Amino acid sequence: MTAEGSGDRRWRAVWHGIRLMGVHTRGAAAGAAQAHGAHPVAAAAMGRLLSAAALLSSDLKDPGSYLRLTAEGGGPLGRVRAEAHADGLLRARVDHPGVDLPPTPQGKLPVGAAVGSHGALVAERVAGGGRAYTSTSELVSGELGEDVAQFLWSSEQVRSAVALGVLVDRDGSVAASGGLMIQALPGADEEELARLAARVEALTDLSWRLAAGERPTDLLQWVVDKPLADWVADPLHFGCRCSREQSRQLLAVAPPAERRQWAQEGGAEVVCHYCGTRYRFAADDLWP
Repeated sequence: MTAEGSGDRRWRAVWHGIRLMGVHTRGAAAGAAQAHGAHPVAAAAMGRLLSAAALLSSDLKDPGSYLRLTAEGGGPLGRVRAEAHADGLLRARVDHPGVDLPPTPQGKLPVGAAVGSHGALVAERVAGGGRAYTSTSELVSGELGEDVAQFLWSSEQVRSAVALGVLVDRDGSVAASGGLMIQALPGADEEELARLAARVEALTDLSWRLAAGERPTDLLQWVVDKPLADWVADPLHFGCRCSREQSRQLLAVAPPAERRQWAQEGGAEVVCHYCGTRYRFAADDLWP
């Protein structure tokens, strides 16, 4: 399952020894929300984590490699998970997409309360050959932007500022989704880093500005307060890696007694947790 042509992108540039990155992920956030029938706060949480995964995966090179982020903060959404693959594919899932919470007094979706802050943010980098490297940090707020910045500092000692935003319309559709990140490279200008970080943290209206038509590159130029031209752009798109053969392999490793019982019941069905695709297997597929 793939969805090309969504217009989702990641942009990269360097300014005074500081890496600038921005992502537009409306297509991926909308795809994930639709696949799960997500209520607004669940759609917003998945969209934010998708943007974070897209930002953190810019260094993936090997075919088949991917980054998986999991936020589990003890909130009513349960686990929120997002993946970004080297070829630009993005996908996400949430344990309880039907969670519905009232907006905050400021009229915003209560993502922090829905995710929770008593838990961890886990990043798994999986190489093309299947080798996995895992890093973990405690959640700060569950809002995910500052949680990602804290993760980068505590696990990789990289000073960063991150802004993530998702706007969900009254009809439940995703109107905007994206994010910005600045990271200190070796030899970064300390004063400039502090200035840019303060401007990123001041972007409390990120989702509204994206919905109004501003691109992440426009917002990053506002952060820097200078016009920038040397952007590197990478296409992104919502999709899934599930397949009938993968589902068959999952069933094949089930205990023989379970496979025999499924065969006696007439077959079995595997449902992808990311895209909702259903794979039905007849009794003959389960037991000879």
